[in-house]
Amino acid sequence: MRTAALVLGLAPALWTGALAGGPGTARAEEPVEEMPVIGARRPAMDVLAGASTTRIGTDERLVELARIDDLLAEVPGVQVRRFGGVGERFELSIRGSRPEQVPVFLDGVRLDTSLTGSSDLSTLCLDVLDEIQVTRGAGAARAGTGAIGGVVNLVSRPARAEPETRVRLAGGSFESIEGSIRHARRRGPWEASFSYCGFRTKGDYRFQRARFVTDGTPIGSATILERINNEAVRHTGLAQIGRSVGRGELRLSQLTSGLVRGVPGSERDQRAEAREHNVSTLTALRFEHPLARPTSAREADPGDADRSSAPTLELVLAHRYERNDYRDPAPQLLLARDPIDSTTRLHGLSGRLGVRGEVTALGGLHALSLVGEGRYDRRTSNEAEAESRAGFALRAELDASWWQDRLHLAPSLRLERYEGLDLEWIPALHVRVDPLDWITLRAAIARSYRIPSFQELYLPDRGFERGNPDLRPERAWSGEAGVTLHSPFEADWLDARVDFTAFAGEIDDSIAYQVISTNVASFRNTGRSQTRGYELAVAWQPHPWVRLTAARTVTRAELESIDRQVAGVAVSQTDGRLELGPRDRLRLVGEIHYTGRINASQGGNAVIPSRISFDASAAIDLAKFPPLRERARGRALWLSVRGRNLGDEALRDARFLPRPGRSFAVALESVF
Repeated sequence: MRTAALVLGLAPALWTGALAGGPGTARAEEPVEEMPVIGARRPAMDVLAGASTTRIGTDERLVELARIDDLLAEVPGVQVRRFGGVGERFELSIRGSRPEQVPVFLDGVRLDTSLTGSSDLSTLCLDVLDEIQVTRGAGAARAGTGAIGGVVNLVSRPARAEPETRVRLAGGSFESIEGSIRHARRRGPWEASFSYCGFRTKGDYRFQRARFVTDGTPIGSATILERINNEAVRHTGLAQIGRSVGRGELRLSQLTSGLVRGVPGSERDQRAEAREHNVSTLTALRFEHPLARPTSAREADPGDADRSSAPTLELVLAHRYERNDYRDPAPQLLLARDPIDSTTRLHGLSGRLGVRGEVTALGGLHALSLVGEGRYDRRTSNEAEAESRAGFALRAELDASWWQDRLHLAPSLRLERYEGLDLEWIPALHVRVDPLDWITLRAAIARSYRIPSFQELYLPDRGFERGNPDLRPERAWSGEAGVTLHSPFEADWLDARVDFTAFAGEIDDSIAYQVISTNVASFRNTGRSQTRGYELAVAWQPHPWVRLTAARTVTRAELESIDRQVAGVAVSQTDGRLELGPRDRLRLVGEIHYTGRINASQGGNAVIPSRISFDASAAIDLAKFPPLRERARGRALWLSVRGRNLGDEALRDARFLPRPGRSFAVALESVF
């Protein structure tokens, strides 16, 4: 824990920063799991009424040393598959989907690339984000290609009314150290924010060799081995500048990320010298402006009969660049003994033009939006010919509400076409009813689809794997029905909420990576798959200092051709969390995570058994406790510690990719 000692040794430096600020102010004790985005800026990605959406603020959880994958794993219906230790990549599955079926956005601009069809969120850090929004199932179909399982939207950190600076330093197991600095301010019509985070780890750890259950019999030995070549260095920066333009707003943002890490490979074939270098940027320009001046009707009380609003124009232009270098001077693969040296570059251009507005008619309020989108991607590689693809989409949505907003009907239709593929129609219908103040009923049905990625189509023939240019797009239907119950009682100790959602879906022409001949694997359309399951989430706050949350997801995702659970998808998952203490000064958190069995192979011959793991964290704001309170001039000085996998279980989410055992981290964060 040398890095942990370094963090504690630098406490005076952080404390000096805290003393430089103004008078302290207590933070509001409000739940963040289902809260609107804080600040004047509207959410960058709306959701339709009736969609299953979870929203999580990041500030509260950064204090607990949580990471992006930790927050996503707590969302009902979301399974996070981790493939190693800290700094290693991880994948998302929503309601039994594959990671390519979950597009990721930053402020409504697509992050996933046409190269792989998915996003590597391990290249980002939580420090640059203000909120994470996860939409599951049918509500995600409006995002277009790939949105079969769900959509993740990352909301960047806006400038608040008062200038704010945060400095954080953390260290922990595996010789890991992490630091970040964030600053945001407003001045007149201008606002600006900057966030940077850096991370470094040696990453090597000991693990227990894989043992699987075949026909009820454990197979393999429990040998303890050393996981090598896990070094990782990551740098992420996000800068934004915005200005009021009349009654509208113009905003420019720049995300830059660099990652260098070892690629240890499978535990059966550890690669001591394989390395990956990834550089990516996202530049986005956003302009919003009302098309007419506000009317007295718009400024009227929300209960008035006429609440029509002037249409608002939105224009978004974005450029995405990614470069990936992979080197392995001494591969040990059976059919690929030559050194591997590959470089892939991707440029992506996208644009969106939309108009949205509200009008009162037929006794209700109706919000209508019309959107046009365009996208162009080009991939170049030293191993294959350049490939490009262009596409466009048109989308119309209506959110009609009656009965004092107690009834919402939200139909939508998206028309999308990509070069070389057929025209796709994506209809959806969402319904939300609030018959009583404490009951919300939801239902939705939608069509979705996904075009194959460049990697699936054009992966160069390496002898042991290759792409398949004959792949067909995946086409899917999904539906859900759910209910949300709030406590109807006024007693504080009965402050509770229950969410239940049942879901189902079908995918035609599912794409899977599988062995097609001896020692050769490729991508194939495998036929139809079906998904059935439910999500249950419970939150209870019997006292301002006691907060309980729990979530359970059961997913039955099967391939029709073999009538077995899809490989990599857990049959069930249960997460529980107990938080004690006043949130503005002291937090003690305990977490339990249960993951059901996972098929380690597509045929179900090898199964990863169910497991339970425990995490815990403690955080204290030193500026709120005597005698430091008398000296403090900053807003906060948080000292935090977190332990993961406290039971030191041999965890893994994939057959030959082990995860580390027990680990600890400690951090200091100054807010001024």
